[in-house]
Amino acid sequence: MTARAHAADVMNRARPGHRTLDAEVEQVRREARRRFGGFVLDVANPGSHFRNKERRPLDNRVFEQAGALGLLGFSLPAEIGGEGRDKLAWGVVVEEVARLSRDPGFAVLLDISVEITELILSSGTPELIEAYVPDLVAGRRFGVQGAYESRDPYDYRSTARLDGDTWVLNGAKRFLAGAAFADLFVLFLRDEASNDMLAFLVEKDDPGVTPVSMDTMGMHTMGLGQVILHEVRLPRTRLLWRADALSELNTYARIRRTMSACGVLGALDGVVENCVEALSARRRGGRRVLDYPNVERSVGELRMLLQSARASVYRALDGTRSPDRDPYFDEFATVAKHHASECALRVGRLVMSLQGGEAYMSAFPWERFMRDILGLISGQGSQEMLLMQLGQRTIVGLEGRRVREEAAERAVAKLADGWWALHAVAHEGGGEFADAARAVVAAAGPATVIAASGPTAPDADAGDAEARGAVAALLDRAHALVAAVRAGRPPEALPEGPAGLFGGRLAGLAEGAWGLLACGVARETGLLARLLQPCTAREAAGDLPPALAEGLLEALVGASVAHRDGEGRYAAAEGLERVLIGGPRASAFAARLRRALDGGARLRGRKPDPGGAAPAGCGGEAAPLADALVNSLLGRLEGLPGLLDRPGAQVGCAAGDGGRSAVELARHIPFVPVLALEPEPVAADAVLVGGGGGGEVRVRVAGPAGFAEGDRLALAWLPAAGLPAGELRPAVEAAVAALLPGGWVVLPCPLPPKRPLGAAAARLDLALAGGRVPDDGEVEGVLAAAGLGHVRAAWDDAALGLRLVAARRPA
Repeated sequence: MTARAHAADVMNRARPGHRTLDAEVEQVRREARRRFGGFVLDVANPGSHFRNKERRPLDNRVFEQAGALGLLGFSLPAEIGGEGRDKLAWGVVVEEVARLSRDPGFAVLLDISVEITELILSSGTPELIEAYVPDLVAGRRFGVQGAYESRDPYDYRSTARLDGDTWVLNGAKRFLAGAAFADLFVLFLRDEASNDMLAFLVEKDDPGVTPVSMDTMGMHTMGLGQVILHEVRLPRTRLLWRADALSELNTYARIRRTMSACGVLGALDGVVENCVEALSARRRGGRRVLDYPNVERSVGELRMLLQSARASVYRALDGTRSPDRDPYFDEFATVAKHHASECALRVGRLVMSLQGGEAYMSAFPWERFMRDILGLISGQGSQEMLLMQLGQRTIVGLEGRRVREEAAERAVAKLADGWWALHAVAHEGGGEFADAARAVVAAAGPATVIAASGPTAPDADAGDAEARGAVAALLDRAHALVAAVRAGRPPEALPEGPAGLFGGRLAGLAEGAWGLLACGVARETGLLARLLQPCTAREAAGDLPPALAEGLLEALVGASVAHRDGEGRYAAAEGLERVLIGGPRASAFAARLRRALDGGARLRGRKPDPGGAAPAGCGGEAAPLADALVNSLLGRLEGLPGLLDRPGAQVGCAAGDGGRSAVELARHIPFVPVLALEPEPVAADAVLVGGGGGGEVRVRVAGPAGFAEGDRLALAWLPAAGLPAGELRPAVEAAVAALLPGGWVVLPCPLPPKRPLGAAAARLDLALAGGRVPDDGEVEGVLAAAGLGHVRAAWDDAALGLRLVAARRPA
């Protein structure tokens, strides 16, 4: 008989032998208690209350005993006598020491000494390492870092100047933990000559060095103070970093924030445990205080705050083991430090409420916890500063991602420049596309050394004719590949490319054209999408012949559409993820590639597949435009949301793309009827059915006669690129007549690149798709002439190459 399955068996599936982060942390915590717990409880804790009351710092001998136990060397390299444990393990040790300690500053000071040792090690200076590191690891010396001046690092008042072979230091550093009893200081100062930031190792006994204690609200045993430097003369060997010490400081601050959060977390854990224990013996009204629901609720919040802080801190600790971690700014460390501090403040307030009058008495630990936690908060950046840095990081990160995405799409668009340039060069004779082809050749520049008028022109020589023939043969191989792949008969290998065929400017254009071909074929076969995750050539191939897949991959790498790592795995360019994961941008990307391939085939006299690419703003490119209309523009087109809600209101679409634009509008504006104006052979009053993520949608077809005055359109959608010259004005006038008062006309229009070749290529691309680029100001002029107001370019996307021009019918 099969045992009955339980919900936990189904929901909590895990790989056999999987070890969670919590389990790893718990193992280190037990080790820390076993090895160091007795030391904290028996050596560091006794006398802590009176040390705090008398504002006396810890005795340096405590650090010597910590060194003898191996506590200071726990995370330091084995070659200097440490154990080489990672920062996750060290963070858990710091947390556990802080939890057991009656002095919340003790764990902080331990970590500061460890990180000063790491700073000296990172200098790579043998003299400094030999002179100071053994004593620091053993606890015989204690070192602290000083950078804080409430000023920009390159605006420090503390300076260093080189006088012969001696550095002369002047200035002051304040708010240094352990300054009152430290033996040495790592100080960051500004070089007077270069304005660069430098770091020096300064001993407390160096002439001109004066440590001064500070009177603070809390943290009385940490020896907080400042260091004053007056004409302190140091040998060159005391210079830790000869340049760019700011990077080292940022690295130090990154890990200090994480460890500071560990200290806060341990103090939190200890105060919550002690608070509940202190309340367990109290009774009120014949009942234990802990049995009252409001007290239970407060204790529950204490636990929630503790676990919330713990999750944030452990995530930051785990991130220290990632090789991809930013060496200078750790977002998770910053979040952990800020969040742990905020949780500690809330815990302090709850504890004070639960403890009543005792919370305000210095004889009990609660008042001291509040004072000391405020001191921990100010270290490694104030709460406001942390939020500012996170905000700056977020803004820069998001903007950087958008720049990378746009750059990736533009890189593919530039490949299309070469594609269209080669087709224009190979184009023979006149016809409706001759002018557009000649404009592309002219924009490509005279370096192509090929006349646009054909090989029979009087000025054409044998070299030109030979080059034209090579271009034509290359393009014929390209289109044969596309046809074979679409027919389900891909060749065994990629046809011969342009390598070695051309020189000068023409060679670069040919490489771009071949990259565009590889990009289009890779997208249609699914190979490009498989590169969202790094994979080998065999994994990327899918059903394609391996040699063909490898050839496509190398062409993509050459075009910077993909890259290959040291292990031979391929991945798409980072910014292309947006157009490969699916959604409106992906459909537009696919539409542009397909339009280029089909347009080139048409220019070569080949017949593209049925249902070829639509003009810009139609077909597959309608999806991102409909998305932009609803999610970016709807609230900016005054009165449109209300009109769409009006009974009987409709959306009119005159895209002429077989109803694809109308279906996209229906998907994005559900429950509002969409009326599609489509030419024959679609019959009037027919119903178009389209699918999508939101399910089936239906669109009524108005037929080619045009919109009627009774159509009650709240919105008229008129892609201008699909309208031949001379038809824009009557189309706008017909739409205006069908608009409700206050209704809007929106015209998707092409937005050609600013580069001359890109603009000429875009015009040829559109001409082959049956569209055109309206003249500058043409669309706005037609809308104004039709009596519409609020005429404006409401939205544009240079990477997409499209803009939306909107105008409103007066109410």
